[in-house]
Order: sequence, then structure tokens, then C-alpha cells
Amino acid sequence: MTKLITLKNLPKALTPNEDVLTLSINLNKLKYQQDERLHLKSALTEIKKYSMEHPELNYKELERQVDNLIDQNLPYQGITLFIQGNTLELFVLPRTTVDEVKLTISKSPDLLSILREQPNKMYYLLALEGTSFRLFKIVDKTVAPVKLDADAPTDLVETLGSERRGGGLNFIGQGGSTTFHGHNETSKEKQIDLERYYREINKYLVGTIDLTVPIVLMGLPKNLALFKRISEKLSLSEIQISKSPTDLTNAQIEKTTSNEISEQEVETITDDVAAINNKRVLTDTAEIDQAIDTNQLNKLIVNVGNLSNSVDDHLYNDINRIISRALKINSQVVVLKQEEPQSPALLEATTY
Repeated sequence: MTKLITLKNLPKALTPNEDVLTLSINLNKLKYQQDERLHLKSALTEIKKYSMEHPELNYKELERQVDNLIDQNLPYQGITLFIQGNTLELFVLPRTTVDEVKLTISKSPDLLSILREQPNKMYYLLALEGTSFRLFKIVDKTVAPVKLDADAPTDLVETLGSERRGGGLNFIGQGGSTTFHGHNETSKEKQIDLERYYREINKYLVGTIDLTVPIVLMGLPKNLALFKRISEKLSLSEIQISKSPTDLTNAQIEKTTSNEISEQEVETITDDVAAINNKRVLTDTAEIDQAIDTNQLNKLIVNVGNLSNSVDDHLYNDINRIISRALKINSQVVVLKQEEPQSPALLEATTY
């Protein structure tokens, strides 16, 4: 059984103190490059050898599931699989890029290999208007509109129909706001209609988009606040754009949001690094472990820009273990790269 997973939820899904096999696969290369297929075959051979010494891992079933995943023509550049012999579930992390096939066997998932390769984040952009919405996808800073299904709730009047409160009304959206004309329609009822409409949008998105990809909201602050309050199952990004999309073309939205998201990403990372100076900073792994044990770890900063290819295996595994533990207690994990503001240490943590 395969299950899509996010890095945030992964540590909670894995069994503690049991070996984790982390297998990353470049799906695109696998289609066209014989060398990549040989690399995957070699990795599977290593797993087969491992299963001979660990019979709890059903290698034949694992091989069947991997073959099925590859045959599905998944819409990802690559995937990382997390495997434990004591469970029938195969956790699948979608990737926007994978350099090459890589297998790691350790007591913790190999998150560092993922974080080092992780490119610019992937997002959805949900542009909320007073009576409609538009959806875009952002991959490596490229923004493109998503084609919606014919039954998508793209219009408040058509979506709510005769169930609108206050009887027959005319809805006019201007500048991200909505004007209601009719009878017996109070401000409270207007808000109820808008909330019900946003719930329909939420329901539609849950059934159609990749729920592992964070959503950047765009719209007037009051509309964003309402949608954030009623949303369920969606992964909402901390980044948001408080600007009405109503008078903007798709091309204008693409240009505006690409720049705005990049700026907010840099601001977030800069703030994270600056905040270190105002808190107790830990760099010793034993002290960081103690902070996790007492649930006092506020933020973990991993400077992969300072991580050399020849890093000691024990340190590499130790960092992976700490990242997993930090995620498990819902601490924030910040990844720094060479092109971003640098922190002097490879691993730093702050406490509450």
C-alpha cells in the first residue's frame, strides 16, 4: 500500500528506532536514460540483500509496489520512498527534482539528501475574489493558470443558486468587494453566503489538487481571513498576498505573485536568522536533543550550504535524526542554502 506523505508528517508516520530505507528516484531520467535504470536496479539489489538479513521486509511486495508507481506515469519530476520492514505502507514524497537514484539505510529518514537538492518551492496560488476565484500553479517561480473542471464553483451566484439567503439577488464584484442588491438581505446574511461559497471552493480544491503542495492566498485581507478560518485539509502557506486580483489579468497576476513570493521567502529566512540573536542558541547536538526531550525546541536551522560532500557519516545521520525529531514535535525547521543568508554553524537551534 502506497501513501503520499509530506516531510512535516513523515516522522510521525514512521516507527521509531526501526531502520528506514530512503530511496530517491528521478522519474524523468528513468524514462530515457539506461544508466538511471541501472542505478535503480542496483539500489533494489541492495534492498534485496538487506531483506535477506531482515525477513520482516517483504522484498517481492516492495518491488511490485515500486514497479506500479513507475508504471503510473506520475506527474512529478521524481519521488522519494520511505520504507520500513515492519509496515505494509510505502510512504511516497513527491519531488520537483531528484539529482539521481540514491539509497540510504539508517535509523532516521535521509532528509538531508532531500533538503540539499530542494529547489524553489512549489505552490498553488488561489486568487480569491468576492464572487469567483482563479487557481494557478507555481513551479520554480514559473506561474501558470490551472485549467478548472467544468463543474468548478467559479461563480458565487451559480454555485449557491436558489439557496442564497435573502431571495433573488444581483451580485456585483468590484475591486475584490461584493455589492448585494435585493430584499431582506442583511450584512450577516451576506457574510453567510460568502462563507458558504468559500466552503464550496475548499471542497472542490480538496477533491482536485495535490494536497501536499502549499497554497498561497491572494485577495483582500478580509477575504483571506475568512478563507483561512473555514479551510479544511488544505495546506495553506504562511506567504499571502493581500491584494485584490479582480482587476488583474492572468499575466499581471503571474508577474505580481512571482516577485512577491520570492521577496516574502527571502524576508522569512532573513527574519529566521535574525531572530537567533534574540534567543538562546544551541549548536551542540546533545543540547538540541535535550531541548527536544523537554519540548522546548522552537526552531531548528540547518545550513546545508555548509554541508560538505565528505561530511562524517555519524554527523550526517545525527543531523537527520535531529531533523526528524524536531518535525515530530512540530518545531519549525528552516533550511539555509549558499545563496541565502548564512548562519555560521551547520546546525543551530533556538528554544522557547
